[in-house]
Amino acid sequence: MGCKDKINLADLGKHLKDLPDDFIVLIVSPEDRYESTNIKILKLLCNEEKNSGLYITFDKPFDLISNALHDAGVDTGKLFFIDLVTKTKKGNHERTKNCLFIPSPKEISDLGVAIDESIRASKNKKGFLFVDSVSALYIYNSSGTAKKFQHFLTIRMRISNLKGILMSLNAGTEEKIIPFLAQFCDKIIIVE
Repeated sequence: MGCKDKINLADLGKHLKDLPDDFIVLIVSPEDRYESTNIKILKLLCNEEKNSGLYITFDKPFDLISNALHDAGVDTGKLFFIDLVTKTKKGNHERTKNCLFIPSPKEISDLGVAIDESIRASKNKKGFLFVDSVSALYIYNSSGTAKKFQHFLTIRMRISNLKGILMSLNAGTEEKIIPFLAQFCDKIIIVE
């Protein structure tokens, strides 16, 4: 079970730098700091540590996230996205150079296959998997399905020696997500 730290956003980078290379961390953020928390993490991983990563989005379309990260100075060339939102909102989208579109956030088996293929295709051994957000997984799927998928995801991270960043909003997270994920995460960080 991972230990739980409550920290200020300004101290987040220091806490993440102190973790081993193949850590899995659940980061719980308030809604008003969620985007800045994501940016801070991705700047550290992509820009400072020069890692490549897989970014899974359940909440926002690829184009919005990619543009916001790029505008904030994140090296988005180091990211490959799996988007589970765009096809539900904007219709049919084909794969782009750095994004694969899954039909729906309910298509967990398609997502699992896409993750496995993306990990195998990655040439950079020093990588990470960033999930935005595990709390959204519960909106679209039953609790049992979400838990099975989270277990699958953490196993894939461990087997592949990836850093794992699981993001969640703090609203309602305490009772649903933290107790379950704590057994698979090395650390839980709650941003205040």
